[in-house]
Amino acid sequence: MKPLTLTEIDRLGELLASVPDPFVPMEADQLDGFLTALCLLKVPPSIDDWFIYVLDASGNRRAKLADPAEHAELRRLVLARGADIESRILHEKPVDPIIYDEDIDEDDPEGELAALAPFADGFAFACSLWPELMKSQNKAIQAALVGILRHESPDEEDAEEEAEADDATAEVRFANLDEALEDVEACVQEIAEVTRKDDIKKAPAKKPVFAKKRR
Repeated sequence: MKPLTLTEIDRLGELLASVPDPFVPMEADQLDGFLTALCLLKVPPSIDDWFIYVLDASGNRRAKLADPAEHAELRRLVLARGADIESRILHEKPVDPIIYDEDIDEDDPEGELAALAPFADGFAFACSLWPELMKSQNKAIQAALVGILRHESPDEEDAEEEAEADDATAEVRFANLDEALEDVEACVQEIAEVTRKDDIKKAPAKKPVFAKKRR
């Protein structure tokens, strides 16, 4: 699959927003983090097992677009985006997350880093469903996870946990969003060098996570 064009990324966002109530679909920038985490798993779930969470946060299998053609289009775009992310990881290229301009506050150097929150939230969500990475005892993986998850949206209901997270990352300061993004991309690759080491060496010899199933 070819990487999505900007037009296709916009269309992906439109289709996700078209998932009817009461279902809660992901937004495209959150989806990027979710797909990235899946690409880093040694034993990824099947497409049918994870795609349901793209359409609804609770994983309700009844969630779908009203128009079957649009539902098929959405699935194609999600898989294409996943394939692009996986290809970048296996070829040791930056994953290049989707970041919306409206999420960047250029007048607030600290605030603009919040633009990475959707990616980190999606990544964390995947890890909560399939905790392979979180359970890893590998120090490189643990350090890289901290680097990614430090950008999660703050949990207002757990101020104590938020304070601990702030203390853990107090010494980490980024000059701007570009610098923070480069760090996140480096953390992703550090994890991949452990979990998908063999696939990187012979990319893409192993069947990718997002490869289409033969009919």
